Amino acid sequence: MSVSFSAILDVAIGLIFVFLLVSLVCSQINDKIALWLRMRAKGLEEGLRNYITGQTQLTWDLYNNPLVQSLTPNDPWLTKFIERIPFLNGLIRAPRNPVYLPAKTFALALFNILVPNPTSGLTTVGELQVAVSNLPPNSPVREPLLAIISTANNNIETVRQNLEAWYDSTMDKATKLYQAHMWRLGFVISLAIAIILNVDAVGIGSSLWVDSALRSTIVAEANKYAQGTPEKAQALEQLNALNLPIGWVYKTAPDAKDWQTKLQTLTITPADWTPKPGQSPRQIGFCDYFWKVVGFLITGVAGAQGAPFWFDLLRKLTQR
Repeated sequence: MSVSFSAILDVAIGLIFVFLLVSLVCSQINDKIALWLRMRAKGLEEGLRNYITGQTQLTWDLYNNPLVQSLTPNDPWLTKFIERIPFLNGLIRAPRNPVYLPAKTFALALFNILVPNPTSGLTTVGELQVAVSNLPPNSPVREPLLAIISTANNNIETVRQNLEAWYDSTMDKATKLYQAHMWRLGFVISLAIAIILNVDAVGIGSSLWVDSALRSTIVAEANKYAQGTPEKAQALEQLNALNLPIGWVYKTAPDAKDWQTKLQTLTITPADWTPKPGQSPRQIGFCDYFWKVVGFLITGVAGAQGAPFWFDLLRKLTQR
């Protein structure tokens, strides 16, 4: 019983290690796509429109404020290239805007927009209250800001601090909305990685279960990895170095000379379906294809969970 439980735990550690490496590869690609297509800028804009400024002129005034404009990052060359191509520029998710807006900058910019020329040289609570009262009723910031002003004891610094706190708590919802969008993208990327590299969770789990030597090797690598810090740049190399039954085997007829003959006789087989030396080829049936698809889907969902989730779980299991 103890041996069986130990084997199950080792298989779980091996799969979690694989999911962690896939998540790191997925995250690396995800980050690049988000950068190239300005997805973070789009996420910030959605958050502001949904929870802060609404579909009002205030959104444009905020983005046009010099304090906010100064936070706009430079585009990478690929974004500039995509934007110039008519049939590709639709992939860009947002205009060239900031990807992050600190609470302090937001508060200062908002005060500047609402009271652009304070009579005393400094914005007063009274001037701010009048300006906020004149905001459109459908502006999400109007009622919260009026409530903040009414409880600030006529202290503009208290208004600013409470506005920053409200902004931070409200933008947490925007962050969750952005993460939901990125999870869907992450799933697509992770599923693509699973198919392209043949990272089949079911097949890998089966191989770890029947091959104790492979299982021990993977668990040893997982234990070593859990002691350090995950590195995105080396994740793919580390995944390939595990000697797992992943990847595809490409074969052509031995007598094929030209590329047309090679293409006609080309066969592509998952590495875990390829017989080892001395083994006879086995018959592949419907169940094999079914579990292959299930294995890809499991890897796709697992990769989208993110590296921090799997790394924390790996550390807990390896420190048992």
